[in-house]
Amino acid sequence: MNNQPFNNYSNSGQNNNDYQRQRQLDADRQKQTYKMAAEQALDHIARDYQNAQANNLKNWKLDPSDKAAVIRYYKRYWDSQFISISISILILTFLVSFYTKWAVFGIFAVFIFRIRFSQPVFLRYLLNDHELTGKQITEIKDKIFYKQLETSMTALLTAILILVSYSSLLFSKSIYLAKDMSFDEIQKLVSILSKPSPFYLENELFAYFNVASILVLMLLKIYEKWSK
Repeated sequence: MNNQPFNNYSNSGQNNNDYQRQRQLDADRQKQTYKMAAEQALDHIARDYQNAQANNLKNWKLDPSDKAAVIRYYKRYWDSQFISISISILILTFLVSFYTKWAVFGIFAVFIFRIRFSQPVFLRYLLNDHELTGKQITEIKDKIFYKQLETSMTALLTAILILVSYSSLLFSKSIYLAKDMSFDEIQKLVSILSKPSPFYLENELFAYFNVASILVLMLLKIYEKWSK
């Protein structure tokens, strides 16, 4: 029996796995390089800040290369990770919206992750070896990054978005999902989707409000990421 086609397929699969593994190793190596550069830059910045404090200098300046190294690592990995997690929450929230009103907490989850990947948390993580107060880290943050919305303002916006989305349940209805389906087809679809838990097709508008609210928080983060 000729096993050549099978061997070729097997070798192709192995080569593809090796390629994917090498790509992941390269990506991990690059991430570590960026992280080390950011840590070194923050060491320089912390030292310059402490020297400025000791000499009572308020208008101290950053080395542009140090600032660039910190911002590059933050944008490439912390901001990007927030966006990836938020997209996953968005998809899950949309699906869960057809089963329960508590899907609105997907909006709150995005708010929590927004704080988790915020600039102050990022700096506290990388400056944990330095004896700096919260106020001092804030002063360093303001020197490195462009202004970010205050947590209190984002919390207020999140509360409003949750309230609006929850209120949409009062007038929520099916709009597109069952537009071209007969009554029997709709009943069959709902019966299938209700196997894990009761499925409410009329929650479609509610689901869109939840998605729109999460997108607002994501767009604010993207705006902060690229604003000057």
